[in-house]
Amino acid sequence: MPQSDNSFGTRLKLARKMAGMSLQDLSNVLGNKVTKQALSKYEQGDMNPTSEVLLSIAKTLKLKPDYFLKKKSLELGQVQFRKRAALPKKEEDALVERVRDYVERYIELEEILNVQSAFVNPLEGFEIREKADVEKAAIKIRKAWNLGDNPISNISEMLELNGIKVMQIHDVDSVDGLAAFTSTGIPIVVVNKKGKPIERIRFTIIHELAHLLLNLSVLEGNHKIEEEWCHFFSSCFLIPSHMLRKMIGEGKRTYIYIDELIKIKEYYGISIRAIVHRLRSLEVITNNYYQRWVVYISKTYGAKGEPGEYKGEEASKSFDLLIARGLSEGIISLSKAAVLCNTDINHLRNDYVRIS
Repeated sequence: MPQSDNSFGTRLKLARKMAGMSLQDLSNVLGNKVTKQALSKYEQGDMNPTSEVLLSIAKTLKLKPDYFLKKKSLELGQVQFRKRAALPKKEEDALVERVRDYVERYIELEEILNVQSAFVNPLEGFEIREKADVEKAAIKIRKAWNLGDNPISNISEMLELNGIKVMQIHDVDSVDGLAAFTSTGIPIVVVNKKGKPIERIRFTIIHELAHLLLNLSVLEGNHKIEEEWCHFFSSCFLIPSHMLRKMIGEGKRTYIYIDELIKIKEYYGISIRAIVHRLRSLEVITNNYYQRWVVYISKTYGAKGEPGEYKGEEASKSFDLLIARGLSEGIISLSKAAVLCNTDINHLRNDYVRIS
């Protein structure tokens, strides 16, 4: 079989990576019913599995058989990870394949419903020469997306309405988030929600957006400064400077009550740590007073804790809404919906009840 026609082999390799398995791992889990050598030949296109073997592989890898029969595979460009710790290559590959699979199913669903929307980058051609331009970029995007100056209640939903795919994960310890473009120009933002307060999740999503949209070539690959500027973008996007000044006062402050910061946090959905950092950059407070705040918060609430609770929602709903629409209008069957969701048909039957 020519390599270009080896769709099953390509899909098998992607599925195996998504599961974080080597060829030997997969053979072992299959109870050695399929040898490592046979699996390798499947992936290389030298032989095809029987229907029975295909079903066993699909069940083992927790995928629908349809996954292995698709003719094309979504291509991702360079994936930018935001890691908290070293991530083994196998786990990195598995996460990338999970993202690829999710976005691939998402795009297929959009094509079926004919609701594809092209992404338009509001910062196309926008040049960043210095840090101040990063804030101008945040303002430009808010204007382009008609967001005004008010808090954004659901960052994930807002991004999806503007053509950006958002995936939320809960089971990877070493990664905060990642960002990538598909080969067709679709932007993807992934955020790890595990063990994080909602305001930190919001901050991470916008941080990853910055990696996607900002042209930071002026930094010549200085990763530390890139991270600092993406942090700055996230803060500026979540709460515009003039609104922060309006809430905290126009002049310099020599003393700030914790209740003032809690109110801003609970209104705009941004952490107190990010707020005081921003107040320092705006020169509302001195560097010395900022350092005192950092020490106070860490000693009083721990390394990651702080007072106040943002009660907004941060959920990605567009995929589920499209599934519900497709089922409601009879465009997709329950079995096709199960394939697109990569879940059990009985699970969907309980979740989506059609009222005649």
